[in-house]
Amino acid sequence: MEIIILSLFGLAILLLAAYGYKISAKTAEDYMLAGRTIGVVVMFFFILFAVSSSWTFYGYPGFLYLHGPAYIYFIWGSVAGFAALYMFLGPRLWAVARLNRYISPVEVLSERYESPLLRLILSIMLLAFIVPYIGIQPLGVGLGFKALTGLPVIVGALYTVALLVILVFLGGMRIVAWGNIFLGAVYATAILGSLIWVVNRFLPGGLTEAAQNLMVSNPELLSAPGPLGYFKPVIIGGTMVVGLLAFSWPHIVIGVMTARDKLLFKWFPLLIFVFGGVFFYTIPFIWGSLVAPAVMPGVVGKEAVDSIIQTIITKYLPGWFSIYVLMGVIAAAVSTAAVQLLTSSIIVSRDLIQGFFKPDAADIKIIRWARLSLIGVVVLSLGISIWNPMAMALYLTEVTIPGFAQWGPALVGGLLWKRGTKQGALTGTLAGLIYLIAGLIYRPLFFEMHPVMPTIIVNMVLYIAVSFFTPPPSEEIRSKFFDEVDDFLAAK
Repeated sequence: MEIIILSLFGLAILLLAAYGYKISAKTAEDYMLAGRTIGVVVMFFFILFAVSSSWTFYGYPGFLYLHGPAYIYFIWGSVAGFAALYMFLGPRLWAVARLNRYISPVEVLSERYESPLLRLILSIMLLAFIVPYIGIQPLGVGLGFKALTGLPVIVGALYTVALLVILVFLGGMRIVAWGNIFLGAVYATAILGSLIWVVNRFLPGGLTEAAQNLMVSNPELLSAPGPLGYFKPVIIGGTMVVGLLAFSWPHIVIGVMTARDKLLFKWFPLLIFVFGGVFFYTIPFIWGSLVAPAVMPGVVGKEAVDSIIQTIITKYLPGWFSIYVLMGVIAAAVSTAAVQLLTSSIIVSRDLIQGFFKPDAADIKIIRWARLSLIGVVVLSLGISIWNPMAMALYLTEVTIPGFAQWGPALVGGLLWKRGTKQGALTGTLAGLIYLIAGLIYRPLFFEMHPVMPTIIVNMVLYIAVSFFTPPPSEEIRSKFFDEVDDFLAAK
């Protein structure tokens, strides 16, 4: 039954990809940015499920299960960061990219700061932090496979990789965005349905009973710093800042550039706050902070962080529903990793190959490079994740997001601050990146703070200070990135 159902699910993904290939315009802009035609409804599903990965189903509830509810600060910060992206940075990035036919956000900053060197640094840096995280998504599915079927983790991982490559290779950004409606529906019904089922079966008193049980058996799970003492005030502050820096996630930033018109930026922040933050992320929070520890206490370590939810579902719910839940996890992993994978291939093809070696390349060659590079990226990412497995929740908040954050000052300053300079962007980005790498190797360099805190402070201070002490951007750049953008956004 498992093989038949998962084969049919894979066939649905294949048909989606084939349809995307059939209707695509075969241009770089269409393959990489969906022809800049994504409306508000599709954008909502696209972005919400681009960030709702196997981490949301496994890593987030698992971390709550071990450490208590304070991890919610990361979600609150993330929702605010996504909303800020679409309220403040998004309209300007969309406008300047549309006016000048830019395809990559790295390309935008390279032109804004008139610096090919910055383009190279940002490309390598973003790839270095996004590639390993892509591999974590298939491995998350592999854990679900193992919990459900007993098969090795690599079986589920390879199945997911195959779906990823097919979807992105054939469909491009358009079908990745539209496909997130289908994938998101599977994922949402699986995580919500499993929660309702488990509560009805084991907690007749509902969530109140779960909380009361925990008050007796493990009250530390209901407050900070948690039973293991992890969430000290400095960690909570860092976790909140990590969330706020969600505006710098490259696979979310590039989504801004796919928008059909500026009206999207009026309504999208409200959708993210109300439906994404208040409703959607409440489900895995309840799963991990109340239901899982009440139903199955005592699981520890990486097994708890990465697979406690699937373990409960496999043990207590019918086999057919466990299969559907696994499909939901696969949908979550594919919906996120597909956007990350496509973003990586855009950076490789547009910013590295075309940007430095073949500036006059035709669209057909750019698309070919993107498709070839995505195969290389997914193989590399899976290999890295197998070589150095790490709990999903920790990898996201301790490594990936602090890495993404290092282009944040240059991104914000480049779009909102006329005085920001090439020298400031280069100095701040390099200093923050070097500090982050050194601190991850030798943790005392962070002074017991979250990795993002000292590194982003150094980055911002140097970016602002060096910009003030170096010549301002040319009048041509200020006109292109500020005056023309202001006029375009003000026009009806």
